Amino acid sequence: MDRFNFFHSFDYLKLDFVLISLFTILSLSGLLILASASVHFSDLIYNSPTAIFNRQLIHFILGTIGLVLFFLIPLNFWLTYDRLLLSLGFLLLLLVFIPGVGVEVNGANRWVRIAGFGLQPSEVMKFLSVLYVSCYSVRRIKEIQSHWLGFFRPALIIVSVISVILIQPDLGSSAVIFVSVLGVLFVAGVKLKQFMIVAFLGCVGIFLMIALVPWRWERIISFIDPWSNPWSSGYQLTLSLMSIGRGDWFGVGLGEGIMKMGYLPDAHTDFIFSVIVEETGIMGGLLIVALLFGLSFRIFFIGRESLIRKNFFGFYYSYGVALLLGLHTFINVGVACGLLPTKGLTLPLISYGGTNLLIVCLMIGLVLRVDYENKNSMPIATIKRRAEF
Repeated sequence: MDRFNFFHSFDYLKLDFVLISLFTILSLSGLLILASASVHFSDLIYNSPTAIFNRQLIHFILGTIGLVLFFLIPLNFWLTYDRLLLSLGFLLLLLVFIPGVGVEVNGANRWVRIAGFGLQPSEVMKFLSVLYVSCYSVRRIKEIQSHWLGFFRPALIIVSVISVILIQPDLGSSAVIFVSVLGVLFVAGVKLKQFMIVAFLGCVGIFLMIALVPWRWERIISFIDPWSNPWSSGYQLTLSLMSIGRGDWFGVGLGEGIMKMGYLPDAHTDFIFSVIVEETGIMGGLLIVALLFGLSFRIFFIGRESLIRKNFFGFYYSYGVALLLGLHTFINVGVACGLLPTKGLTLPLISYGGTNLLIVCLMIGLVLRVDYENKNSMPIATIKRRAEF
């Protein structure tokens, strides 16, 4: 049990204060921006202009506590229990289809409500998928690099996870999980031919999921020319572009935007970047994007340090998390600016979403643990090969 010693003397000067600073600045900025972006919707739904902000604040406090707890957990714990955690996460995914437990919103079964608490299992699976594949890559690195079965096994498991998420339906989360997991396996050394085949099949699958579903295909058409139907399929994107246009270079002032006042749908979630630019200008939007990508690059840097110190779990996991957060940022901003088709992905640490905020906090807590063990040269126990997966 020594390798699971959760509490011992820490040298807190060895914490990554750059990552902590980026996380803190983004989290506090997100709360401030959300307080402005959610005021109309919050008052409309909850009869209180601060209700959504209060909920997000509670989730942030819980997430920060979770971050500290995940930092205290040794990496060997995750290498031992990753398969169990993935199995529990998969069962959680299935709960969305059980009447009375799963909650349907706008025709999508993406939420569960247990004991009065709401949870989005697909957000949990983003973390668990990256965690599992990172641990698998440590256990089966030789098979991944030399035999197709080493690549096929984790791919089959993740495809099963993605298939359930697609049924909900949630194409955005499925695509992010697919790319993030593929990225981890790529840096683990999977053969290029196998990687290209799976990447191609994944792209074909995503194309078919779009082409065979009329409302998804309509989104693609609207993305190409939103002004051709600005009051129907192109409504959300045209309002987003108008919001960005109003902001100009320096914005109309924090809290002074008007598009969030019932005009722009999802102003506090998927299109919060449009509100940021309207109120703080292009300069404010660029600053938030720079901070978010700075967060991802810092996590990449921690992954690189893990590789140098032969902490392979830290290497794979950090790269997976950095890719996951980077994809979320790229897609959310791209959608708001009309560069990508509309897809419901949040802006990390900024958009409203309790489960997403909690999971991002937990992921960063584990990244901080990776960095801490790197700096303290704490050995990671060899995991016995008792299971194929």
